[in-house]
Amino acid sequence: WEQPGYPVLEALFETGKLFMIEPAEAFRRMSLTGSLGRPIAYAIIFGWLGIIAQQLYQLALGGSWMRWLPNMPQSEELAASSLWSTGMSLGMMVLAPLLVIIGLFIGAAIVHLFLLLVGGANSGFDATVRVMCYASTVQVLQVVPMCGGAAAGISALVLEVIGLAIAHRTTQGKAVAAVLLPVALCCACIAVLVVAFGAAIFAAIAGAAAHAR
Repeated sequence: WEQPGYPVLEALFETGKLFMIEPAEAFRRMSLTGSLGRPIAYAIIFGWLGIIAQQLYQLALGGSWMRWLPNMPQSEELAASSLWSTGMSLGMMVLAPLLVIIGLFIGAAIVHLFLLLVGGANSGFDATVRVMCYASTVQVLQVVPMCGGAAAGISALVLEVIGLAIAHRTTQGKAVAAVLLPVALCCACIAVLVVAFGAAIFAAIAGAAAHAR
């Protein structure tokens, strides 16, 4: 993909195929120097494809399952809701490149921070960005109905671990920690919020019941 003069579509296909079939070999071939322009463009292409597939499935399935829900508005209200959903999906498709870039650098910054914390960041931030860019290859799995999103998410974590270990010349254990610790921390925060929200609701119900007595 980063080789000068190589046909763009062929380079995109061959690079994507290598990262899907032999990720370790692909990351060993990945350059750690030079401009980030091509890797970011690569991430935008696959990320955009994933977002388009995701939104198209949402448009195709959203209206059908909403009609089966109880107490759903019908006719004009349902049409207005469907129009709003369609506009949001189209907006996501149009803004996809910007969303991919923002998500890419935020994700790379978080992973690189945790890689520093575990002592595995032996290369610069650019190396982490490159790994995240090429790990986005798996966003093509979003085209698979129903399970594509989950498959892409799990596969991306696997590629990130492999890529970080190779690019930063560190152990896979440290790469796993850098990738999974942010996920675990996020899950823990969500769990705390859910418990706190549930406790607040329970206290409100108990207070209302005591007041009624």
